[in-house]
Amino acid sequence: MRRVFLLLPILILLMASCELYYEEPVQTGTVHIVSIGITYENEPDGHDYLGDLPGTVFDARELSDALSQQAMRAGWDSTDIEVTLLLQEGTDHTQKTFDDLGYASRNHLENTLATIAGVATADDLTIITYSGHGIEGTGELLMAHTQTSGPVDISEDSPIVVTPEWLHARISPIKGKKLLILDSCYSGVFVPESPSSSSWVYDNGIDDWYGKYFSDEEYQIPSFVVFTASADSDSYEIQFGDHNHGVFTSALLAALGWNHTTKKIANGAPPAAQNELLSIDSLYKYIKKHQAFPVRWSLFTIGENVQHPMITGGAMDMVLFSY
Repeated sequence: MRRVFLLLPILILLMASCELYYEEPVQTGTVHIVSIGITYENEPDGHDYLGDLPGTVFDARELSDALSQQAMRAGWDSTDIEVTLLLQEGTDHTQKTFDDLGYASRNHLENTLATIAGVATADDLTIITYSGHGIEGTGELLMAHTQTSGPVDISEDSPIVVTPEWLHARISPIKGKKLLILDSCYSGVFVPESPSSSSWVYDNGIDDWYGKYFSDEEYQIPSFVVFTASADSDSYEIQFGDHNHGVFTSALLAALGWNHTTKKIANGAPPAAQNELLSIDSLYKYIKKHQAFPVRWSLFTIGENVQHPMITGGAMDMVLFSY
């Protein structure tokens, strides 16, 4: 019993000193926001195999607006915030549509990330959001197709399929802090290992996790964090007023203080902020608490849709904005 009492002050100290995990927020540099939304409504005639996702474009537009407004609230000048929207909406599948630089093809995403990598500095913050399909069981993302006829190819070697390796390889060279937000099915496969944690979705067992947790590796403040709508399961859309949103994105917008009527963020620090800091952990906690669907089954929710978000693990948190 005496040892229990001795441990209590230590635990209290650790809990009270969680802010030590924050790095000093950098409110300089450029904020790059790339938001992707794909409805999959433009498959060639007679080949409508991909389910339509009407909420994805609303996800992309409103997230980019909410994030850019929060950056300005945190002190960035509007000229230092660069927003790129890569969208597919409507039924047009002509070559002219595909060639538009705002079309959400994999080539346009690759070029956008390469452009950011060429100009980003250590003080920059890059946020990439994706709302669209994830391949069942494996989680690869499906960018908008570029076929004028025939069935859309979603095989492993398809030019619209984005694997974790492909995307990580193009985000990692970008200097500064990077955040990848995915609202798609089975998106947990994109959560990488960190210097202080293992990803469950990469089939690591308890021995791998235990060994990583008690290893001699130093904790590091992450420069690249992945935030996903689900682990190894489906993600869902819900009706929100006169339009749809992903369940995860709806909660994320609420965490950012987004008003769907005015299209503006609320005054003051956003609801998810803690101690006037908006971090990945504070967003994660808010979403798990306020998400429309439960994060796990219970005796009262068996049979309902469950959706559990994930983030890159580790003790260190990434601060996005300071107020």
